[in-house]
Amino acid sequence: MPFHYIQSTDDLKHASTILAGRGLLALDLETEGLDPHRHKVVLLAVGDDREQLLVDCRRVSLEPLVPLLTGDVPKVTHNGAFDLAMLRSVGIRVENVLDTMLIEQVLENGIRRGRASLASLSEKYLGKALDKTEQKGFAAVGGGELSKAQLEYSLRDILATYHVLLEQMSAVVQKGLENTVRLECRAVPAFADMHYDGVFLDAQAWRELIDEARRSKEQYRSEIDKLFAGVVQVDLFGRVDINLESENEVRGALEKLLGRPVRSVDKSNLKRLGHPIGQAIIAYREASKIVSAYGESFLDFIHPVTGRIHADFMQVGAPTGRVACRDPNLQNIPRGSRFRKCFKAPEGYKMITADYSGCELRILAEVSGDPAFVNTFSRGGDLHSIVASEIFSRPVSKERNKELRDRAKAINFGLAYGMGAGGLAAQTGLPLDEAERLLKRYFRAYPKVRAYLEDSARIALSRGWVQTLAGRKLWLGVGERMEGSDLAAVRRIAKNMPIQGTNADMLKLAMAGIRRRFIDDNFDARIVNTVHDEVLVEANDSDAWDVAEIVRAEMVKAGERFISSVPIEVDVSVADHWVK
Repeated sequence: MPFHYIQSTDDLKHASTILAGRGLLALDLETEGLDPHRHKVVLLAVGDDREQLLVDCRRVSLEPLVPLLTGDVPKVTHNGAFDLAMLRSVGIRVENVLDTMLIEQVLENGIRRGRASLASLSEKYLGKALDKTEQKGFAAVGGGELSKAQLEYSLRDILATYHVLLEQMSAVVQKGLENTVRLECRAVPAFADMHYDGVFLDAQAWRELIDEARRSKEQYRSEIDKLFAGVVQVDLFGRVDINLESENEVRGALEKLLGRPVRSVDKSNLKRLGHPIGQAIIAYREASKIVSAYGESFLDFIHPVTGRIHADFMQVGAPTGRVACRDPNLQNIPRGSRFRKCFKAPEGYKMITADYSGCELRILAEVSGDPAFVNTFSRGGDLHSIVASEIFSRPVSKERNKELRDRAKAINFGLAYGMGAGGLAAQTGLPLDEAERLLKRYFRAYPKVRAYLEDSARIALSRGWVQTLAGRKLWLGVGERMEGSDLAAVRRIAKNMPIQGTNADMLKLAMAGIRRRFIDDNFDARIVNTVHDEVLVEANDSDAWDVAEIVRAEMVKAGERFISSVPIEVDVSVADHWVK
């Protein structure tokens, strides 16, 4: 198998013409490490099944390859977001990529999650084992010569990636997943850029909030100690001897204090105790969660070189297709919390927050065709108030009978997640029988919603899979003897996945479009975070409102690819920080 080991820029200028006109290329990097801001690219491999270039990036400028890497020819990668982020460090933005890892996740969604490494795919599709022993050697190579074994290792990787894709594509066509694969691959550069660019966090403001939470935690602990002092043993320091994280210990202490059985110590039940101890425990838990989830350790993720947080986004992070995030989890910052205000735009920039308005309910309106839902969204009305007025037979608005609107809101959103009466009771604090009556009234008022949900579950159970409006599929692993809680769980997934998954598909399509517009229109702007139906963008102060309109337009355009019966609305804010 011929390959060209390139050790000078002049040689690369000549060799790059070898790959001109090829219809598909494989691309892979070997690097010193995983951090594009601290580690260098050692070797770039690119080619097809006929010829390959192995470019020593320590000695060679990649400039001659820029037209190829940024051009229209598809480049197949494995975990391409990593390769694209590393190439950003040398000023190259690769376009038009395919990703065998993401394709495998789409193909095997619900079947064999977590087994999408290149080595496992080589075994599955090609029947060949990939020895990864040489991979670690690139981190220590420094300026020394690359060995024959290292070059052959890199060559095997791009050939495996190339041939795995060819095998995968027949399965993609067979399963009808072309649109989903195309959507995921279009979004890869946006996720690579988001990781590379990172987001700025005001560390001092963050520390002040953590200190405040610590003080609140101690204050509520002291209050709990006083309230429990008469029924729970007190230690030498005046603190009651109880583990507030233990449900059994807390329930036992509450039963002694109240003189009656306590069924549960979850938040909804604590609210109904009718005693100050309930609110004190809730407040303590919330402060404790803030300290543990958003404490000083969160600040350890601020990069020593860039001063920004570069989180790891998993593009297919859930069976619905939703994105997940870790190290740290930037999707776990509560809406409306002051912690969001700590994510700020640097001097000379603004932060643009854009999120789909009622996205999952609009999808529910689309798939169910319920006239009340469709008409309400078409007129721009408040769906939660209209639903509440219908099922409670009382006038409801955001200001009038607000508690009834909140109950209707819980049902509306809960149904999009396959929630039943038990879930509604837990979320609203209603007794189970009242929650069941409320759901019955709801479904009598909106029979097409019920019909869609029931049909969705029935069809999914009969064929063994469920899909989004974009064609993403989730295989349910339905067994002939499935019953009870297992069957109920699968029914909930079958109802929820098309709605939540379509939302995820819309967002990824929007992110791809937003990134492309920023590059084509030469805007100093970048996507810095995404949370389910929300996109966070940092833009130069002088262009912020123009950028905001681009973000809105691309999100609406993406939504309209799948939803036609109701309008797509996007709420956009321009501020110095992350709003909502």
